[in-house]
Amino acid sequence: MNKRLEEIFEEKQIFYKGNDKPFLSLENNSRNVKEGSVFFAIKGTTADGHRFIPDAIKKGATTVVVQDKGIAQSLKNEYPQINIILVENTRIAQAEAARKFYNYPDKKLKIIGITGTNGKTTTSHVIAQFLEAYGKKTGIIGTTGYKIGNKIISEGRTTPDAIQWFGLLDKFRKEGAEFVVAEVSSHALDQYRVYGTEFDAAVFTNLSHDHLDYHKTLEEYFLAKKRLFEQLSIEKPAVINADDKYGKRLIKEFKNAVSYGKVTQANLRIISYKPCDSQTCIYFEYKGKRFGIKTSLLGDFNVYNMAAALLTLIKIGVPLEFLIEKAPIIKPVRGRFEVIEKDGIKVIIDYAHTPDALENVLKSINKIKEKRIITVFGAGGDRDREKRPLMGQVAQKLSDIVIITSDNPRSEDPMDIIKDIRSGLISEKDVFVEINRERAIKKAINMAEKGDIILIAGKGHETYQIIGDKVLHFDDKEVAEKYLKKAAAQAAAQEKC
Repeated sequence: MNKRLEEIFEEKQIFYKGNDKPFLSLENNSRNVKEGSVFFAIKGTTADGHRFIPDAIKKGATTVVVQDKGIAQSLKNEYPQINIILVENTRIAQAEAARKFYNYPDKKLKIIGITGTNGKTTTSHVIAQFLEAYGKKTGIIGTTGYKIGNKIISEGRTTPDAIQWFGLLDKFRKEGAEFVVAEVSSHALDQYRVYGTEFDAAVFTNLSHDHLDYHKTLEEYFLAKKRLFEQLSIEKPAVINADDKYGKRLIKEFKNAVSYGKVTQANLRIISYKPCDSQTCIYFEYKGKRFGIKTSLLGDFNVYNMAAALLTLIKIGVPLEFLIEKAPIIKPVRGRFEVIEKDGIKVIIDYAHTPDALENVLKSINKIKEKRIITVFGAGGDRDREKRPLMGQVAQKLSDIVIITSDNPRSEDPMDIIKDIRSGLISEKDVFVEINRERAIKKAINMAEKGDIILIAGKGHETYQIIGDKVLHFDDKEVAEKYLKKAAAQAAAQEKC
């Protein structure tokens, strides 16, 4: 894809023009630069991209984008053959340039953005499944990967950087997508990764304690989430959880807000819900009309995820009658309250990695438990430390037995993370520590009896574990199935004796 300087940058941004070569790619990582690239020197939280400008030029960058006038002047003197673009914010400039470079792909798609601490992945997958059933080819961008239908485009962060974001939208357009449903993280909003995108709907699921290693305070975290709705035009729906205290703030601030929840003033009101035939029956009220659906999504929190999806789809024009009819075929997302069972022992795999998410999952399990709840969990390294003792409190309060283990320790000592978790415990009664995650899962299964439920929390769909600088294969579901099978075989052998 060839573009000229004036096609993607404003005249006032062109500090110095050293060549008239067409752009072949946009890059923010010097390792990916090739002949004809534009290199954006991004000031990050851990590294300053301006340091890598010489490497980028050596590899063939013909244009460099900076946000420091002194650096721009030095580059002009040292590299007279290079175009120098001077901007106030390289992240914003990167998004604006990428949108132009890929010919405004967001204008050719209907894009639904979903933000919140918990529920983004399930809500996005539910919306996408309904749209596909409605005959609309739909792309998904989120924690479980970037895909269209059953075709995986690529994997990466929850929300890719601006260059990848608009490039991905362009790929979806070329694949024939009409809709894209995207998880939009607080990091992405704070770093302008989706800046300039025309969203057709925005969804707020909830906000609770997470990512305070990055945002420092809950208020900063909320203000980052709020940017998605500030970006939404007034005629597009802002779908907001009315039962969440931060959701209430958004509803007051945005005239295009429509809400879901249990409160009487919610546009889509949750009347009641109950387990029915291994599924969930949910009863709603919308515009004075009451209706019910049956879904295979389990857990109280999934009632909210379904409500968010339904209201979003209604507001973008999908008939309610169609949604009621198709609700039973919507499948749960891998690693989100995913149930496997053998010989009367249930194992639930869930991505819950915040105090609020863990509490929601355990409260739902307590409603269906027959005997004990055994919870296996840890906390990620190099991330928000404040949530660790809170997770320990929640697990102990709502479980009968707790096994604390490793999650993705990254560069931290796993025992330091476990120590932080244990600092929130009231007592050590019925609490076990097993640093090795596989052995922790094995321990839980070996101590389980018929009627017990084991929750393995924190990693969900992930098929890896990050220990130090190594990424090792690890799948909670795979490990649980292995030891459930072994336990069943041992029980069968004992019966024969």
